[in-house]
Amino acid sequence: MTEITNTGERILLAKETPLMIARHFCAYQYALDYCCAKVVLDIGSGDGYGSHYLSSVAKSVTGLDYSAEAVQYAREKYARVNLTYRQLDVKNLHTISDKFEAICCFQVIEHLTDTDSFLKNIRSLLLPGGSFIVSTCNIKDSSPGQTTPANKFHVKEYTYQEFKGLLEIYYGSVSIVGLKRTARLNFFHRLKKIGLLKQLYINAGPESFKIARGNLEDSLDFIAVCKS
Repeated sequence: MTEITNTGERILLAKETPLMIARHFCAYQYALDYCCAKVVLDIGSGDGYGSHYLSSVAKSVTGLDYSAEAVQYAREKYARVNLTYRQLDVKNLHTISDKFEAICCFQVIEHLTDTDSFLKNIRSLLLPGGSFIVSTCNIKDSSPGQTTPANKFHVKEYTYQEFKGLLEIYYGSVSIVGLKRTARLNFFHRLKKIGLLKQLYINAGPESFKIARGNLEDSLDFIAVCKS
């Protein structure tokens, strides 16, 4: 089995904490209905677990990642007849000739230096009536009190209003929800912060988080569904 170098840039199921895996998986869960029986592109597919999950309901899924290691690992680990993986940097999205009914891009946009070209290219890859489902972290949670990202791999992190405003430049319809901790998870999170727990959330799953449709400014992540 091909090994993926754990640089900290991407989520790797074999090496990440259950809590972080669950948090990232929530975006794929949310996108599932938009991908049912659709031709799907998953940008930033990493080790392939999310693309594989979407392929359980999609007509077809193409997982896209710039890392040759990640693409080869995904091909070996997460194979399905309607699932393919392709190595390509998002800077070269314009070279793709196929069109898609749904495009997913989770926790990638904060890594990009040229979001304008990226979002323009996404629009050109979407079929009429298609959905672009995109998520990003909330700078108020990921880099509290800062204007620049704490994560060395992030170029730009967004507030709710910044994220919404960026997407509305390119899409006529932008619907955003927030990912938040459940009350139970918040309770344990507070215990950890004050030092009463040393190790947290060993058995955490997607049920440890909830989708919010209001008061999104304090969300952990934002998940947007965009349509032209």
